[in-house]
Amino acid sequence: MNPIHDMRALVCAIALAATACAASRVAAQSDVVPAAPQSRPIAIVNAGVHTASGVWPVCEMGQLLLFGGLFVSVGAGLPARPPNCEIVDAQGMHVSPGFCAFPSTIGLVETLSVESTDDRREFGEFRPEAVPAIAINPDSDLFTVARAAGILLAIVTPDGGLIGGSASAIRFDGWTPAEMTVDPAVGIIVTWPVIDPVRVLVSRRSPDEQRRRGREDVERIGRFFDEMKAINDARAADPTVDHDLRAEAMRDVLSGKDPVYFEVGSASQIESAVAWAKSRRLRPVIVGGEGVEQAIPFLKSEGVPVVVRGVHRLPGTRHASSDAAYTLPRKLAEAGIPFSISTGGEPAHERNLPHPDATAAAFGLDREAALRAVTAEPCRIAGIDSKYGTIAPLKSATIILTRGHPLEITSDVAAAWIDGRSIDLTSHQSQMKEKYEKKLEAEKKLEAEKKLEAEKKPEAAPAEKPVSSQ
Repeated sequence: MNPIHDMRALVCAIALAATACAASRVAAQSDVVPAAPQSRPIAIVNAGVHTASGVWPVCEMGQLLLFGGLFVSVGAGLPARPPNCEIVDAQGMHVSPGFCAFPSTIGLVETLSVESTDDRREFGEFRPEAVPAIAINPDSDLFTVARAAGILLAIVTPDGGLIGGSASAIRFDGWTPAEMTVDPAVGIIVTWPVIDPVRVLVSRRSPDEQRRRGREDVERIGRFFDEMKAINDARAADPTVDHDLRAEAMRDVLSGKDPVYFEVGSASQIESAVAWAKSRRLRPVIVGGEGVEQAIPFLKSEGVPVVVRGVHRLPGTRHASSDAAYTLPRKLAEAGIPFSISTGGEPAHERNLPHPDATAAAFGLDREAALRAVTAEPCRIAGIDSKYGTIAPLKSATIILTRGHPLEITSDVAAAWIDGRSIDLTSHQSQMKEKYEKKLEAEKKLEAEKKLEAEKKPEAAPAEKPVSSQ
């Protein structure tokens, strides 16, 4: 026997088994049926209503009337209830807008170890026409798990390249990607080059080489924007000019209607990206965590929103405070800088979105401001706030009903509605929980039966001691 050959065979067998297990998990997509359109009015009464609005943040013993997928009335008094109205008594519960994950790649990747399920990136450095909305997997198990935690919306963003693609706003319910899409393009994603050299063990580039490459990448991005603007201007002047998908995808960004989301990781990148965008009359939004605190005065003076990528993370430098990531949202709020909060993790962890937000509240951020950071603010930054993000008349009835404050880790989601549709909160996790609860109940029942049977049996008489022959 050849031990090396046997070891290789064992490794191959393990790899094949792991691939088979992953493939079988991928094949087992969600079997939860999307909700039907709202068929009759719904009145939610006696609830603590968190509107996520700065004008009227909380309404005690609030009443909501939902009809046609929208809020008809919001207030403290009893709404005029139309015929055939469903009444939901939410005594002791809380209502808030559904959470919005931004940025996220949920729906674009199911299992990170299986390449065939990963649609997060396209080939090439400049792909603004890549729209995540058309690649969303509506049968993903990750949607049902996230919904059970109150996440009902997401701004899905692609990865890779200097311009990875457009960002898409989606809702977490629908049979097809088109049904799930709120807005297929709400801005483009730009990974801004490193401006100042960094010293890390894994990099073999010298500081001068890093500076040179950074300058070249900035120039490439500038030339691309110039080319796309020239094509759009040419088509506006002469409709017979050939159609260009990339230029069309850039139209609303170049006009200032949609923002440019700059992925950054340092204060120098933030200042460089914002200055570059402002020089071209673009609308910059900073997406990141590192370097944001140092750039707060600059961001405030320029009026640039921030998407905080992760609160549960380690300090970026050895001289940073141990709670720097936790207190960053409070410092942004004190400076008056609009911001939202994301998990900063992989899509399977979007279900934890309320947790980093609650941590920010525990470290000084006002509770209702923290709630807005995962409801109203991401929707406002992405430009879908006219319909989503707050509770107000004529806005989409996309809400959650929780047993306790929405940001408390012990508050579970009792019910959810997306555009007035009652959402099934079943997921494979809840199904597994139910499965093993039944197993535990069966074991307890069997143990009780054995105990009862043992009690019914007569006790055996003690054996008599043998008489000694002495």
